Amino acid sequence: MSEPWENSNHPLFIHHSDQPGAVLVAQPLVEDNYTTWAQSMSMTLMIKNKKGFIDGTIQRSTQRVEEQLQWDRCNTLVKTWLLGSMSKEISNSIIHCKTARGMWQELQERFSHTNTVQLFHIENAIHDCKQGTSSVTSFFTKLKSLWNEKDVLCEIPPCICEVSKEIKAYMDTQKTMKFLMGLNDNYATIRSSIVNMESFPIVNQAYSMALRQEKQAELSTGKAMAQPEATAFAMRRGNRENEDGEGAVRCEKCNKTNHSTKNCRAHLKCTFCNSRHHTFEYCRRRKAIMGDGQGSSKANNAVSFNDKKETAMNFPF
Repeated sequence: MSEPWENSNHPLFIHHSDQPGAVLVAQPLVEDNYTTWAQSMSMTLMIKNKKGFIDGTIQRSTQRVEEQLQWDRCNTLVKTWLLGSMSKEISNSIIHCKTARGMWQELQERFSHTNTVQLFHIENAIHDCKQGTSSVTSFFTKLKSLWNEKDVLCEIPPCICEVSKEIKAYMDTQKTMKFLMGLNDNYATIRSSIVNMESFPIVNQAYSMALRQEKQAELSTGKAMAQPEATAFAMRRGNRENEDGEGAVRCEKCNKTNHSTKNCRAHLKCTFCNSRHHTFEYCRRRKAIMGDGQGSSKANNAVSFNDKKETAMNFPF
């Protein structure tokens, strides 16, 4: 006959992956993170079906010895998980506790006094939280994170009475008011519209409306900036053409004012002298060299002609 705790859904069931001393949370318990650590550890033990060992809902049997031994095994396993998820100094001070429930209660008593200090800082941060240079999304995310931390420290017991519904509605209204007051002045229109609504929206709805206005403002700003940039470019081009005097023509290739772009010679290069601003046809150096060569040839021809003439005159007949 099988035991009931051999069923995987039984709280006394131990899976083969449930190793002693395993670290179940990302950040170990230190002096200033008890609230977040306790919340993370509670969720992890809930998944492993062992949360009853810290909240006292799973009691040790007083009848069957086998069940008592299985409960002791599970209790010791949870204790090792708690000890492995805290600093060495804290674990050394509570290792003497006999049950996981007693260990959990001692941690609550030790660190509960810090909740008041943390609550004061959170309330102060919520009061000073403004949009400033942040976007609507960044501002809302920061404010939402502070509210979540406050809710963990000031958890209201669950209740189904009518008064609890009124209290929740009041708290939701306060959150929406705080969000609207933290927005910048350019959201005054949407702020007035939300305040004057007959059915006051919750904070998520108010955030959606403010985000919609932010996106519309970004589109309008983008269109408004496109036209001034084009106008500024045209003005810079006009100023560049007329900066040396009214009516002066400026070349767009070499940026000079003594000629137009059509008549610019900056790209010309002579194949004879390798100089710029002219071609082979108009090269002055080539013409000068060719002119000296023609003069020398004429002089030589004149000398030769005179020599021949003298020789002919002196020939004896």
